[in-house]
Amino acid sequence: MSALAARGPVLERLRAIQIVDTFFVPRPLQEAALELVGSPAWPRHLRTISAELKTRRDTMTTALRLGLPELALPHIPSGGYHLWLRLPDGTDETALTAAALRAGVAITPGRPYFSAEPPAGHLRLSFAAVAGAGEIAEGVRRLRTACDEVLPAKSARLRPT
Repeated sequence: MSALAARGPVLERLRAIQIVDTFFVPRPLQEAALELVGSPAWPRHLRTISAELKTRRDTMTTALRLGLPELALPHIPSGGYHLWLRLPDGTDETALTAAALRAGVAITPGRPYFSAEPPAGHLRLSFAAVAGAGEIAEGVRRLRTACDEVLPAKSARLRPT
């Protein structure tokens, strides 16, 4: 990351250059991307990634249903990188996000992703950047710890035995 300070005409020229840099991909990168997606190996690569993401999605879905039954999974996507959890009514998603971070797992509050006021608190959990099933299980275990902190009464009643 870097920063640049300027005024007057120099600032305007730098701003114009930055816009060109930001909105246009250099030709060598365009050609490299075209070669990659035109390669005979590209469809195989996509199938491999798709299968791995499906496995991770299914692993996380199972772990959440077993370890955090009080957090609803209203929709299981057929693709993508995330699962969305609906929190019990009255749950402060910001407090839960902070508790999860203290427990060692990073989650994303759902509110910023809604164009209007959401009907309930939500969390967005990513399964794309994890190392595998073990990391997913550990993340759900840590999220369980955060839920026990933020939702002690509800979590104690619903916690699996």
